[in-house]
Amino acid sequence: MNKTENKNSYHHGNLKEGLIQTALGMVASEGLEKITLRELADRLGTSRSAIYRHFKNKEALMKQVILAGFDKLDEVIEPIFMDTKLSILERFHAMGMAYVNFAVANADLYRLLFGPSMSKEREEVCVDEREDLYKLLHGDSSDEVMENGQDSGFHKLVMIILLAQEQNIFKPGDPVLTATAIWSLLHGLSSLAIDGHLSVVDNIQAVYEVNYQMLLEGLAT
Repeated sequence: MNKTENKNSYHHGNLKEGLIQTALGMVASEGLEKITLRELADRLGTSRSAIYRHFKNKEALMKQVILAGFDKLDEVIEPIFMDTKLSILERFHAMGMAYVNFAVANADLYRLLFGPSMSKEREEVCVDEREDLYKLLHGDSSDEVMENGQDSGFHKLVMIILLAQEQNIFKPGDPVLTATAIWSLLHGLSSLAIDGHLSVVDNIQAVYEVNYQMLLEGLAT
């Protein structure tokens, strides 16, 4: 979407969503450092005073961008988890590969979601607006958290592990702890790839398959 289209789309109402989506697009295409309220005002054909009616500062805006980024990742994982035509192991495999592919295709957004640059803001907005996900990521697998936090990709990973345990495909164990260990492997592979380690980038599918087989050997009953 170009600047003229942005102005036409967001001049009358919906400025808040326009700011979030424009900033999200800038993260993906230009990097976090390019985002300023002045630049956003110019792209949307509005004033900074209008922006301040929705966000008190850039940090407040970026918190919503972080949430929108998590939603974007979750939208990649959700259809795979819900595809019951696939076996549990097929979904488990595909979810992991989809996560890595998302990171590679959206490197700057991935760094925003899981890197150090806005970790304080990320923690704060999760506590304020995605408390159940925050609790799940910190090891709380209570029934209430599992019920209320089911929109997230991490929840889907926990659930696919539970399904595998219930069908005696995976050995018993804390599903949240297991999911966290799997996430750490996926994050490590994703980070190596997006940081340009060529031996990983050029062989990412092969490296993923080795990781996957190692996981199965450790998880299988």
